[in-house]
Amino acid sequence: MSAEVYRRRRIVAAAAAVLLVVLVAVGVVSAVAALVGPEEPAEQAAPEAVASAGPTSTEPFADFTPRPEKSSSASPGTSASPSAAPAEECGAELAVRASTDRESYPQDLEPQLELTLENTGEDPCHVDAGTARMAFVVRSGEDTVFDSRHCQVGGEEQRVTLEPGREQVARLTWDRVRTLEGCAAGGEPALPGHYRLEVSLGERTGEPAAFVLEE
Repeated sequence: MSAEVYRRRRIVAAAAAVLLVVLVAVGVVSAVAALVGPEEPAEQAAPEAVASAGPTSTEPFADFTPRPEKSSSASPGTSASPSAAPAEECGAELAVRASTDRESYPQDLEPQLELTLENTGEDPCHVDAGTARMAFVVRSGEDTVFDSRHCQVGGEEQRVTLEPGREQVARLTWDRVRTLEGCAAGGEPALPGHYRLEVSLGERTGEPAAFVLEE
C-alpha cells in the first residue's frame, strides 16, 4: 500500500470520528431537552387602563338623555276612558253630630253651636247641606229656648259631595237670647243653667251636646 492511499484512509477515519462525536453530542442535547421540558414563555405585562376621551362627572346619569314623552293627546282610533260614576245620594252612611266649642260659658261669652256631617261609608256621596234644611235647637228640659228656624229668612240649598271619612261643619253663634216661633220681638236672655244642643239636617238628627251657661 502506497503512502498516498494510507494518508487518504487516515483522513476518512478522522472525519468519521468527528461526525460520530457530533452525532453523539446532538443526541445528548436532545435527550436533556426532552427531560427538562419546553421553555416557559415570558410573563406578559398587565394591560394598561385606557383613559376615556369624554368628560368625567360625579353624577351617575349626567350623560343620560331621557326618552321623549308621548303626546298626551289620544291617538286616532282610541277612545278616552269613561269618567267616574257620579256620587250617589248619602244614605245611612251620613252621620250628623252636635257639638259646642266649649262645655261651659261665662256670662260674657256667646256659645258657638256646631253641626257636623261625616261620610262614614266607603264611597263618595252627595247631600244638600244648605241652611234651608239645617236646624240648631237649644233646650232646657222640655223648654225650647232657641230654634234657628224661628227667625230664619230665605234658607239656601247647598249641594256638597263628601268623600269617605271627610267632615263638613256648620257653625252658628247664639247670642244667648230666647226666640219665639215667628221671630216675635222681646226675647228674654237665657238664664244660667244646663242646656243641650240638638241639630238636624232634614230628617237626620244626631246625639245632643250638653253645655252650661254660668251665672
